[in-house]
Amino acid sequence: MKILLCTPYLDTPDVVSSGIGIWARNIMSYNQETDSDMEIVPVSFDRHTHIEEYTVGGFKRYYSGIKEVGRCVKNAIRKIRTEKPDAVHICTSGSFGFIKDIILARAARRRGIKSIVHCHFGRIPEIVEKKGFEQKLLKIVLGLADTVIVIDGKSYEALGKLHYNNIAYIPNPLSVAFLREAGKQADQTTREAGTALFVGHVVPTKGVFELVESCCKVSGLSLRIIGKCNNEMRQKLLSMAAKRDDGAWLHMVGEVPHSEVAREMLRADAFIFPSHTEGFPNVILEAMACGCAIITTAVGAIPEMLEEDGSGKYGLLVAPEKADKLEAAIASLMGDEGLKAEIRKNARRRVVERYSMSAIWKQLKDVWENGCNG
Repeated sequence: MKILLCTPYLDTPDVVSSGIGIWARNIMSYNQETDSDMEIVPVSFDRHTHIEEYTVGGFKRYYSGIKEVGRCVKNAIRKIRTEKPDAVHICTSGSFGFIKDIILARAARRRGIKSIVHCHFGRIPEIVEKKGFEQKLLKIVLGLADTVIVIDGKSYEALGKLHYNNIAYIPNPLSVAFLREAGKQADQTTREAGTALFVGHVVPTKGVFELVESCCKVSGLSLRIIGKCNNEMRQKLLSMAAKRDDGAWLHMVGEVPHSEVAREMLRADAFIFPSHTEGFPNVILEAMACGCAIITTAVGAIPEMLEEDGSGKYGLLVAPEKADKLEAAIASLMGDEGLKAEIRKNARRRVVERYSMSAIWKQLKDVWENGCNG
């Protein structure tokens, strides 16, 4: 079976890194490793212009986006015609991206080819409730696509209330390569007491200002921030950190190889990720695989990933954009060795049971082959 996969997937310095790209690389890598009967033909929807390069809110931002995506759409339609796939799998982050999804789903339908639109974001309940322009685009997508995949239970429920029966709920998988790397390094790494770690894009919407403000008030705590960071953001965070011990407790590490991320997670006493909005963040799966004691925000699919059960806690959840709540959670966790041990054990077990690549691959393959029966 041939699948035309329309998604960001390149891993080169000239493209904008994205969670969707990580998902796509994981899926394609697993397909190759398992020597499956699926032929995946990728079509790049990678962006080459970083958001901070745009004129914020200006014409240049929209023009650059339309120009880049337009080229990708043309290439995808040509591939639909020449490759003659059995299904077209379209990854989307919603908003104006739905226009691209509509064009591609229509192009597939005209040729009698199945289309799957994969929503890699967690805002669907909000879109349904607001009933605005984005909801109108979403409904067109729902009407055109043979199957729409969502990555969290709340999105599945929201679309179910609209009486659509072509919805599939498939969470993101944990990378096999990352799981191997974490296992390889686990016996060589020791937790460092009193250390906290953040991994992600160092931008305001990832909650980095609340993170530094909160950690600054927890005596004896050190924080390592890993991820792409421009100089302006770096200086702002260092200035905030200077309120305690002249900022010596904050370490701005920058970007590191993925193997180093595993080592950092295995070394950290706690992993803190106070993002304002998420879909299904891969970094939480990775932190779970490394047995981190996790503090994060109750956004997107995160509450499902870390929900409590009879085994106890899998992480501490706080409201987004609430530095006081985050500070209280950090202080509570850092002072409770028993709770940290409980979270580490439970999180590591759950990620293997629920989010292994083999389990998610079966669900994805079933949608490609059989669609969704509601």
